[in-house]
Amino acid sequence: MLVSADRGMIPVIPEVSIYEPGQKAIIAWDGQEEILILSTDASSTYNTTTLEILPLPSSPKRIAEASSESFDVVQGLIWRHTPPPPTFNWDETRRGIEVVFHEKIGMHDITVVEAGNVSEFVGWMEEFLLKNGITQEVSLQDFELIIQDYMSRGFHFYVLDLLELSPDLKSVEPILYEFDTSFLYYPLLITTPIGGEGKITLFLITEGLFEDGYYPLEKALYLGLDFFQPIQFWLSNEELSTIDSSMADLFENKAIMTVLTYEGPLDKLTGDMAITETSPVMTGDLNTDGKVDIYDVITVTIAFGSKLGDPNWNLIADANNDDTVDIFDVVLVATNFGKIY
Repeated sequence: MLVSADRGMIPVIPEVSIYEPGQKAIIAWDGQEEILILSTDASSTYNTTTLEILPLPSSPKRIAEASSESFDVVQGLIWRHTPPPPTFNWDETRRGIEVVFHEKIGMHDITVVEAGNVSEFVGWMEEFLLKNGITQEVSLQDFELIIQDYMSRGFHFYVLDLLELSPDLKSVEPILYEFDTSFLYYPLLITTPIGGEGKITLFLITEGLFEDGYYPLEKALYLGLDFFQPIQFWLSNEELSTIDSSMADLFENKAIMTVLTYEGPLDKLTGDMAITETSPVMTGDLNTDGKVDIYDVITVTIAFGSKLGDPNWNLIADANNDDTVDIFDVVLVATNFGKIY
């Protein structure tokens, strides 16, 4: 399955139901800057114009059309890194609402505004829809309270994306957002007013490793007959560039991909993903499961003697990151064997 996730959708006709079963999301963060690629799979009970709201922690430096092939590449990378099983032009300012970006990109009509007051923001959106030829009343329902929560946390930039939806489920072309942030960010709270069930799967690309503890999201797993391991592996700079060339520019040599998932009621998403740091990983814990055990020994044994480019090369087994799996990597695993953190 490809990635699914959600963001806030408001139907222009209030009685129309919006179904958002999937939204692909790839997130790359280097500690200071984030690149976020989104593409929604959505439909509605009737033909309708939909306004999507995406809160951002800072004004986006770049908004551009992304390639849907990025998600195919990520899926291929997950399969490639499967571990072996053990053998055993808007420019006006209105009442404190400032438009900082407006552009039509494919089927998207994207506007980014800076806002500091909820009621003024709602009033501005009503005029925004009228200027776009939409006369139906927009029902914000619980979105006003959610937006108030975002503003109280210092979120003042909002992406407004007008889309045309129909009863036929379709995948919306992906859009890339690039912005400065001191924490890895993905908006989850904005989707709670939609209600119903949903599935979220996030591809996270970072310099540091993720542990557990992001409830209700959990690490996705490789599943086999006699084993299961979290989908978490090193990506070379070359592999990063196949996802998106700008992502490779965020990292010097390599980064780590982690996949987090959630499936269930959307009203359980009571907070956003905002991660500032990760705990250090114990040397020798190759599969990042919190302990150094026989699975780490098997990983380094299978790749022993290989170097970058060899058929049995495994980036995870290269514990000292010197592009060779040798006795030094074995020693690092053996030194911490049996330890748990």
